[in-house]
Parts: sequence; structure tokens; C-alpha cells
Amino acid sequence: MNDKPIPDVLESVEAVVKNSRYVSIDEQAVYNWAKSIVDCQFADDKDDSLLFRGSQSDCANFALISDALNFCFWSDEPWEVEYKGRNWTRTFAMMAGLLKAIEKEPAWLTADRWIKADTLDVARMFSGIGEIPMSRRRVEIFNEAGQVLAERFDGRFLNLVEQECFDARRISYRLAECFPSFYDVSNYNGHEVAFLKRAQICAADLHRVWTANGYSGLTNLESLTVFADYRLPQLFWHEKMIQLAEDFAAAIRREEEIKADSAEEIELRAATVQVGKLICDTLTSLGRPVAAWELDYELWVRAKSPQVTVPHHRTITNFY
Repeated sequence: MNDKPIPDVLESVEAVVKNSRYVSIDEQAVYNWAKSIVDCQFADDKDDSLLFRGSQSDCANFALISDALNFCFWSDEPWEVEYKGRNWTRTFAMMAGLLKAIEKEPAWLTADRWIKADTLDVARMFSGIGEIPMSRRRVEIFNEAGQVLAERFDGRFLNLVEQECFDARRISYRLAECFPSFYDVSNYNGHEVAFLKRAQICAADLHRVWTANGYSGLTNLESLTVFADYRLPQLFWHEKMIQLAEDFAAAIRREEEIKADSAEEIELRAATVQVGKLICDTLTSLGRPVAAWELDYELWVRAKSPQVTVPHHRTITNFY
């Protein structure tokens, strides 16, 4: 468990943006882009093909483990998992593999089973065309999640959620405090910067799966930021809402690895969170209020459009 207090995500990224050398934000471009989508119908994620169905406690454990494994799916080799007559890729392939495993062996919803997970288990769970990236790290995260959940929360993520009074922000910070793989905090010029991508998305996903199953959702969701990943900065760069230093842009175009926790990577993620906030603020001022966690899905869908011609950056990390 991490005993150091985690800084506020928005406050810590704003400090990075003010001192950035490799990434800058064009606020006029942000305003113009937000204005252009104010009347658009936003994408939703209500496709229930990969919706987990179960008890409130099982839904919570599913949200925890699916987001514990929700990172780094880009690869030069395609990876697909077949489920319900469809071939799924990237994040969806992970979800499909996990759902298939649970259907075959319901114990995969338990902390005890996660503790026992090994390389062969993960290979079988995510078998298909190609191989899931960073499989060894996913085994370690299975084990870690199970150990922490068993020792601290009696094997039930619902216990953590109840302790944090169903508050999305409190849940995400507690996740990062207790589970090392959710501790998405970087150091920039001697100052800690929190992103909490997977911890925040876990809170949002828990809300989604609960409400889709007919349970009450979480509160304080409006406190969440957009989720700093690969796709959102790709969209923002394409739309010229952010600008990159020439050498940094060239490295991304050459598909070179951008080191995790490098100044460039931290600045890119910080700008992503800040631009997300500016878009939300602009939409609100134009009479289209939207929370960042809801906007995030629209941005993610747009980033995957064929019209987006710039590549996403490539960073090997379990934080996004």
C-alpha cells in the first residue's frame, strides 16, 4: 500500500502544463473544436455484447479485474479473441477472453483464483489470433489484485466501494493507494503528477455495469477527469488542439517508443487531461454540459476514426 498522499489529478497536471517544453495547448483550437461538436449526438457505449451480468458484488469484482488488466494493447502483430460469433481486438478482446473464462470457470471472479493465476492461465484465457501484449505483467497483476483484495477487503471490491461511500473520486484514489498497479503517479521536475487513468476508469466502469444490471450507481462522477491514454492525445494532436515539439512529433511519427515517465510522455498525458477539461468547460458554457468521464468515450471513438491520420504514441506501461 502506498502511504504518501496522492495529489489531485487536475491540480497536478495543470502545474505540468504551465511548465511544458514539448507539448503546448492551443486554447482557441480547443474552443473552436468544442463549438463544432456542441450539436452533435455523442457516441454511447450501450452495446451490451460484452456486458457482465451478475450480482452487485460480482459486478464489482468484474469491474476491478477487467480494469486491472486494461492496458497496453497496441502491437505490431494483430491479436484477436473470438466470442459470441465475433472477433474482438484490443480492449474488447481482453473483455471477451475474461468473460469466456468466467463462463467456463466462475472462480475467475474471486480473489483466490487471481492469486493462483499463472502464465498458462493467461495464455489460455486470451488465446486466439496472436498473443496479448505484456502477458507476464498481466499474470503479476492478477496475483497482486487477488492478494490485496483478499487481505484488505475480504475478497470483495464492494467492501472498498462501501468504505468510500460509493463516491467515484474517493474510490479511484483508494484504488491507487491500495493496489500498486493502479498507482499511476509520475514525477515531473521533482513534483508528483497524478493521472490515475485505470483507477478513474474503474470507477466509471463500475457505475456503468451496476446501472446496466439495475443497481444504483456511484456518486461524484463529475469529479473524474478524462482518461489519459494513447487515443485521446492522438485525436487532440490531429485536431491541432495540442502541438508537439518537432523532435517529439517526429519520434511519434516514426513509431519509436516514448519512454514511460519521460518528460515528453508526462507532458503529453497532462495536456490530454487539461484539454479534456477545457472541452467540458467550453461545452458547458455553450449550453451542452457534459462530464469528463462521459465525454471520454466520444473522444475515444473519434480518435479511432480513419480520418485521424497521425499515429498514437507508443509507451510500454501498465498504467494505460
